[in-house]
Amino acid sequence: MIIFLREKFIAQIFMWVIAVVFVIGSIMLYSGSSGGRRDGTEAEVVLKIDALEVTRGDFERMVSDRMRSQQNQRFGPPPDQKETEEFIINSLIERVIEDSANISNAEVERYIRSDASRVQQYNQYEGFGAAELYKQSVRYQLSSTALRDNVQNLELVTDTEAEQDYRLEADKAKVKYIEFRHSDYLKEDDVEVEAEAYFQENKDDYKTEEQVNVKFIKINPEDFVTQSDIEAYYTENQAEFTTPEVVKARHILKQFPEGTRNPTDEQRAETKAAAEELLKTVKDELAAGTSFADLAKTHSDGPSGADGGALGSSIPELPPGKYFGRGQMVKPFEEACFDILEPGEISDLVETVFGYHIIQLEEKHSPVLKSFPEVESEIRDKVVKSSGVDNAKRTAEDLLFDIEVEDYETAIGLDRYKELSLAVGETDFFSKDETNIPNIGSSWTYGGLIQELFDMEVGVTNTIETKRFGRDVTAFFVATVLGKKPAAIPEFDDVKEQVINDLRAKKAKESALADAQNLFNQRADSELLDDLVKKYKVPEEVTAVQKSVQESSLFNRTVGSSYISNMGNSKEVMFAAFNMSVGDVRGPFKGDSSVYIVELVERVEPDLELYQTDPAQKAQRYKTLLEKKKEHAYYNWFAARKKVANIWIHEDYR
Repeated sequence: MIIFLREKFIAQIFMWVIAVVFVIGSIMLYSGSSGGRRDGTEAEVVLKIDALEVTRGDFERMVSDRMRSQQNQRFGPPPDQKETEEFIINSLIERVIEDSANISNAEVERYIRSDASRVQQYNQYEGFGAAELYKQSVRYQLSSTALRDNVQNLELVTDTEAEQDYRLEADKAKVKYIEFRHSDYLKEDDVEVEAEAYFQENKDDYKTEEQVNVKFIKINPEDFVTQSDIEAYYTENQAEFTTPEVVKARHILKQFPEGTRNPTDEQRAETKAAAEELLKTVKDELAAGTSFADLAKTHSDGPSGADGGALGSSIPELPPGKYFGRGQMVKPFEEACFDILEPGEISDLVETVFGYHIIQLEEKHSPVLKSFPEVESEIRDKVVKSSGVDNAKRTAEDLLFDIEVEDYETAIGLDRYKELSLAVGETDFFSKDETNIPNIGSSWTYGGLIQELFDMEVGVTNTIETKRFGRDVTAFFVATVLGKKPAAIPEFDDVKEQVINDLRAKKAKESALADAQNLFNQRADSELLDDLVKKYKVPEEVTAVQKSVQESSLFNRTVGSSYISNMGNSKEVMFAAFNMSVGDVRGPFKGDSSVYIVELVERVEPDLELYQTDPAQKAQRYKTLLEKKKEHAYYNWFAARKKVANIWIHEDYR
C-alpha cells in the first residue's frame, strides 16, 4: 500500500482515534508538545484514575483544546472552563472504566484482520509509525462493547411496560386558559420598610462570595511587535510560506501475492507478466473511451481502486481532488510522477515494493510563494507568540522591580516605558465567579488571572501570565491586591435595590394568584371560560388589559418537562389536565411566569386497538424502550463502578 498521508490528512485521521481513545491517545499526542505552564509544573500529576496518571500539562491542553473546539462551533460567550474541566475528568474516568475488560492482543489482531477497511486504516497508521495507537483504539472499542454487552444483555421489556410507554406518549390533552402574568402585577410602590424585614427573613439568599480589589498594569505582547518585524519574518522565512511541489495522479496496481513486500523471483515474474497483460488491456480500453478512473475501479488491487486510483489528499489552494508531494510516495512511484511523466501521460509499468503500477499523471503544480497579505495575520501571531511574549514578560519583571522601588505612577513614567503607553488601573471589588473582570475584560481571555489574584495576600505585588483557553499567552499583569472582603451576608443597604426588586416580584406573584382566585370564585356551576372571562374586571392598581381566553396545542405528559406549547411552563397544569374531563374548569394553577385558570377542551385517548394490531408500532416501541432500559442499566452499573474506582483529583480541579 502506498503511503500518501499529507499532514492535513493525518490530522483528520487522528481526530477519529482521539475521539475513541480519549485518554491515552490524547496524552500520547500531547507529550512533548509546546504550550502549557512555564513554572515547572507541567509534569505534576493532577489526576489519578486506577493505574492512569495525567499530568497538569496534558490535562490543561485537553481542556483548552476542547474549549477551543466548542468556541469554534458556536456563537455567544466562551464555554465555561470549570464545566469543561469536569467534562474532561468524567471522560477520563469513563475511558479508564470502559477499558477495564481483559482484551487480548489476539482478539485485537483478529478484529483488525476481519475487515478490509480496518486493515487499510491499520496500514496507514503503521506507515506513520502509529500502529500501536490504532491498536489501542481498537482495544478500547472491544473493551467498551464487551462491558456494555455484559451489563445490558439481561435487560428485557415486558408487554405491560411497552403498553404503558405507548399510553404515556399517545395520551394527549388541549386546554383553554386565562393567563395572569406576574409582570402585569409589578408595582413601583414604596416597599423599603417591608424590604428590610424581607431581607432579614431571607439573608442566606444574598450571601456574597469572597471579593478582591486589585491595582494593576497590563502589558500586551502585541505592543512589542512592529509591522517591520512582521515583514522581516516574511522575507527571512519564505520557504515556510511556499506551497510544496505537488502532483495529482491515479494508478492501477497489480499487487504482489498476498501483499508481500519481499516476493520470490517466481512471484515477481508471475506478477509482472499479469501486469503487462493488464497494461495492454488498459491502453486498449483507454483508446476505446473508458476513463482511467473507471479502469482503476475495475482492475486495481490497491485500496485506492475504489476511489478511481486517486492518491493523496485535498489542498484548499488547488482545484478539487487529491494531491501529494515529494517524499510521500515510494521512490520509483515518486520519480515517475515528478521527473518523468507530463500531465495527461500514462506510464509503463512502475515497480515498487507493492507490485507493478500503471500511472496516469493528471496535474503538476510548481511551488508557489504566498503573498504577504495572505500570511500577514499568521506571521503576526507567530512573532507575538515568540518575541512579543518574551519581551512582554521581561518588561513585566522589570516593571515589578521598579514599582517595588518607587510606585506604580512613578514607574510607568520612566523613559524605558514611555513608548508602551502603560496605564495604571483598578478593578474595584469583584468575586471569583465573575466572567468579566472589571476594567480588565473577559476572564476567558485572561485565563488564570482570577485564580492568581485570589491566591495572593493583601499588599502583595506579583507578575501574572494569562492565557486564552489555557494555551496562548494574552498578557502579563503587574498587580497588587489592595483589599479583600470575605464571603459574608451583606448589610441591607448594600443590596437594598436587589431586595426591593425581589420583594416586588414576590408580591406580583401573590397578586396574580389572588386576582386569578377572585375570578375563579365568581364562576357559576358548569360555566366555561368564554363566559367566565366576561366577568373579569381589571383591578385599579393593575395596568394590564382585559383578559382573553387563549388555547394551547395538544400536549402529552413528557417526562422531565412541564412545558405546554403555546402556553408556557406549569407543572400544576400539566398534572391537572390529565385528571380532568372535557368541559372541566379548574384553577388557579401556578406557572413559572404566570397563573392560569384552565378548561380542558380536548383529550386524545391512546388507541390501544391500533397499538395491539400494528406489529410495526409495537416493534418500534419495544426497541425504543429496550434501548432506554439498557442505557439506564449501564448508567447504574457505571455509577457503582465509579464509586469503587481509585480516583484522586488535584485540588485545583475539584
